[in-house]
Amino acid sequence: MLVLGLMGPAHAAESPSAATVTAPELEIFNQPDVRSISSGHLRQGEQVSVRAVGPDGWLAIDPPDNAFLWIDQSTIDPPIGRGRARVITHEARLRTGIPNAKLPGPPMESPPRGALVHLLGKPPLTFGGVMWRAIAPLPDSVRYVRTEGVTTTGAEAEAANAPREARASFLALKAEGSSDSSSPKSSHAPAPALAPTPAIAAEIARIEASHRSLLVGSLESWQLEPIKQRYEALLKQAKDSVSVQVVQAKLDEVTRQLEAAEAARSIESILQKSKTRDRKLALYLSRLALAEEPDKRPYDAQGMIQPSSRMLDGQKLYALIGPKGTPVAYLEIPAGLDASRYTTSNVGIRGTIRYDESLHSQLISVRDLEALTLSR
Repeated sequence: MLVLGLMGPAHAAESPSAATVTAPELEIFNQPDVRSISSGHLRQGEQVSVRAVGPDGWLAIDPPDNAFLWIDQSTIDPPIGRGRARVITHEARLRTGIPNAKLPGPPMESPPRGALVHLLGKPPLTFGGVMWRAIAPLPDSVRYVRTEGVTTTGAEAEAANAPREARASFLALKAEGSSDSSSPKSSHAPAPALAPTPAIAAEIARIEASHRSLLVGSLESWQLEPIKQRYEALLKQAKDSVSVQVVQAKLDEVTRQLEAAEAARSIESILQKSKTRDRKLALYLSRLALAEEPDKRPYDAQGMIQPSSRMLDGQKLYALIGPKGTPVAYLEIPAGLDASRYTTSNVGIRGTIRYDESLHSQLISVRDLEALTLSR
């Protein structure tokens, strides 16, 4: 869609008119162009406030209640909290807020230095080395929806039947949303819009319907390769220059969205790998802590110990007495560990347990003994 000039002064309707969403789901755009990224959806039955009507099938509306933007935290003061904050730089970076998306949307016009913004309570988002804060839409900002998705009142119908006045108001809003606030408004007459052949236009409409259905969800979930292939096939069918130009513009936009989705998937993959490494590191540190602090590990066996008459490789063995008063294993005590001082205690044992054929019993090669309770 071509950016058109203005026929008169740039202004919006002073009294917004109400309209009702009739489509099951209606996409909201920052610009009156279906090729732009959707910034949200309206549901059937919701009310919208119409600011201006475009004769080319667009309505300029007030942002919905859940609309928001992202602003670079370093460009506002105070940078955190809720309530009002002031822009403290000449170039405050601003991006579109897209519900449920893990990344900020495309850049938007920067508010001037000293402008007040309203901080929202949404958690901040880190992307591109920048901490982004959620803010409410800027004053007098608008969003755009297609007219076929809503039922308008008589006031909007009258505006649609008066294309000169409606177009002036609508294009003023469009220019305010797409040009720098310091740039003078154009005053020349609007250029005629170019249109493809009816057959090409009909196929574009079908592809766009499929395209919009695939833009639901987070950026990294977009799978737009089939849409690109359909536009590539349609480009081969286009014969006149206008149809080629329109289809190529659609194809270029899908290509950019594919690249953005692939970049988002790459970032998500990096984040997942980082989280996996963090989990592995935490597990390794936990195991290392256990190895360095053996006294904090669970016991391999517990019970009373007493000397026995059994020998193994010339070494005297101790017997481990279980809860029923019978031996449950023999203990192989290492040199330097005096087991005799534990014979009146209930002990916890750490060591290696195995079955010994010559003893016909479990044998524990003891590494550590710890008294638990004294026997009475």
